[in-house]
Amino acid sequence: MKCVVVCSGKGGTGKSCVAAYTSTALAAAGKKVLLVETTGQCHALELILGVREAAFGMRDIFAGRCTAENAILEVERSPGLYFLPVGDGPPPKDEKPMRELLLSLAEHYDFILIDAEDLTYLPIELCNTFLLVATPDTLCVRSAAITSRQLSRAGAREVRLVINNIPPRIIPIEGAHDFDDVIDIIGARLIELIPASPKLCFCSNNAQPLDPESLTYKVFENLAGRLMGKRIPLLIR
Repeated sequence: MKCVVVCSGKGGTGKSCVAAYTSTALAAAGKKVLLVETTGQCHALELILGVREAAFGMRDIFAGRCTAENAILEVERSPGLYFLPVGDGPPPKDEKPMRELLLSLAEHYDFILIDAEDLTYLPIELCNTFLLVATPDTLCVRSAAITSRQLSRAGAREVRLVINNIPPRIIPIEGAHDFDDVIDIIGARLIELIPASPKLCFCSNNAQPLDPESLTYKVFENLAGRLMGKRIPLLIR
């Protein structure tokens, strides 16, 4: 099992969208994938994935109200993709519940992706890769740089940068005039560039899969391939 954490320095980066469509692309590549929602009251992943409202979730497992088998849902439109919603109740106070959950599920999945806003209760040593999602604006780049340093100090094995929602024309931001400057400021290796796309916004807001003929579909397919260890050139620079 490979554990991938999708995170960001601040809200509004499209983190949940990246987590959902990367998971879908991994499943389309033949992998058995579990997508875990750890925070949030708006249940964004349920909307993006088009799954029914869940009766139980991760926090219900932690509270002993159900088992993982009761809480995990199949994503009907994506064979091989399973979803564990956040559930009800307070977040855990330490890493122990999440560590026990990941260890219990490890043998059942090829990939576990965690859509994470709060990194404090994640067992860093069990997480293979952190996908740090940022958009090319000053505040987001600064926030991502802080998160990147925090992850490095915590002992994260691999932090990879996803620059999301890239406009057709890049506007220079304070201290950075191109992607190389942004990468240097954040301090994480680039793994993917995702162009701004009205179609992506429509799909994520209307529980629709991506068009297999679109550039965005290919971008997520390539991101999934890199997570599987393939050497794939970037489509946009």
